[in-house]
Amino acid sequence: MSTIITTPASQRRSWLLIGVISLMSAVIAALVAVYFALPMLSDQKAAQEAEPEVVVVPPPVFMPLAPFTVNLESPRGNRLLYIGITLKMADQDAVARVEGLKPELKSRLLLLLSGQSPDELITQAGKQALQGTLTEALSRPYSEGGQPLAISGVLYNDFIVQ
Repeated sequence: MSTIITTPASQRRSWLLIGVISLMSAVIAALVAVYFALPMLSDQKAAQEAEPEVVVVPPPVFMPLAPFTVNLESPRGNRLLYIGITLKMADQDAVARVEGLKPELKSRLLLLLSGQSPDELITQAGKQALQGTLTEALSRPYSEGGQPLAISGVLYNDFIVQ
């Protein structure tokens, strides 16, 4: 018959061993939790960084001009262009600037259109080229050292070549 005799020193060692094992288990559990939680946190942070910033672009402002008729250069006699255009502007400030320069703008427009060839204007490519030319010409500054106008496009409302 065997009996186990426990002494107070061996009981302390047992409790110390249980405490050390408990502490190590807690540390390992914490390390495992951190190991699995860090990738999820970094994924969330990457997802937040990957989302593109929403840039709110204000809608354009359109400024229609009254239609008018222009004589065109042609070796075959008198040819006419009846045209109505709308200017595409960035904002109301640009519209206010154009309103102040409207007589000069119309004069520049008439001079530019009267120099066009009717044979080129009847083609789609000619009309598109004219849009680019008008946008560039009408946007240029109207005085020396002046600011260019914020005209981003010219749209046709009417377009008849006779």
